[in-house]
Amino acid sequence: MQDKYVGIEKISLYIPKYYVNIEKLARQRNVDPDKWTKGIGQEKMSIIPKNQDIVSMAANAAINILNDEDKKNIGQVIFATESGFDFSKSASTYLFDLLNINKFAKTYEIKQACYSATAAIQIACDYVRLRPNQKVLIVSSDIAKYGPKTGGEVTQGAGAIAILISSSPKILRVTDKFVSLTRNEYDFWRPSYSEYPIVDGKFSTQLYIDMFKESVNEFKNRYKNTLQNIDTMLFHLPFSKMGKKALISLEEDLSLLSQKWLSKYDQSTKLCRQIGNLYTGSLYLSFLSQLIYGNLKENSEIGFFSYG
Repeated sequence: MQDKYVGIEKISLYIPKYYVNIEKLARQRNVDPDKWTKGIGQEKMSIIPKNQDIVSMAANAAINILNDEDKKNIGQVIFATESGFDFSKSASTYLFDLLNINKFAKTYEIKQACYSATAAIQIACDYVRLRPNQKVLIVSSDIAKYGPKTGGEVTQGAGAIAILISSSPKILRVTDKFVSLTRNEYDFWRPSYSEYPIVDGKFSTQLYIDMFKESVNEFKNRYKNTLQNIDTMLFHLPFSKMGKKALISLEEDLSLLSQKWLSKYDQSTKLCRQIGNLYTGSLYLSFLSQLIYGNLKENSEIGFFSYG
């Protein structure tokens, strides 16, 4: 029963004020704009100015939701990112100092590609279940950056999402029902010698679809009579059409469920279309988009597909 009462108490988004119009970028690159605006479903992508970084974005996201009582009760600060700038010191230490949080809080950084924020939420929920009087601040902050005129250029973006986990989850209760699936693949990676990530777009898309299908089937087998209760499925979205491809791929015996989730899919992509790829924060940008533009009812059950 305690599982029902741990989760997201507050959530906040910060994005830079600058952006690139995808249609204008397509014309500049001599690409048919429909290939990007309709093909992958993007309209704009946020761009970070030179006087900002992942810590400043994280601080701007977090400061909007924290009061003095929160800062006093925060037991951990977890920074989820794949845009870290220090090979030793965690970005969470800088953030902790800027926000003036309780000095006895533990601070650390998590890197596991775009899955990092979900890993942080699971760790935070377990922590709060054992310490219901404490809270955990999670901040996902990233700069998705690719080389000019590369295939990934149109899937850039920048921003931060702050999430406060507590035993008073006014926004979302997090249960202990989940499936983890790990494979060592080379669809996307960023070695130390490269300024930009290396990505195999077609392979990455197919791997995403395969991992989603396998995870859904395992969830169905592990938690009987649970999957059909999920009203909405949310996705990590490097671009807004990605999750739709996964939903369409579901097997015939899940087609009715797929149709139900597809009917609510577009509401979860509206922010992604305007902001772009947030890496570790992309899944929770989908969640915010569904909260703002969707028609979620109290006690609706939501599925989250985190990929990275």
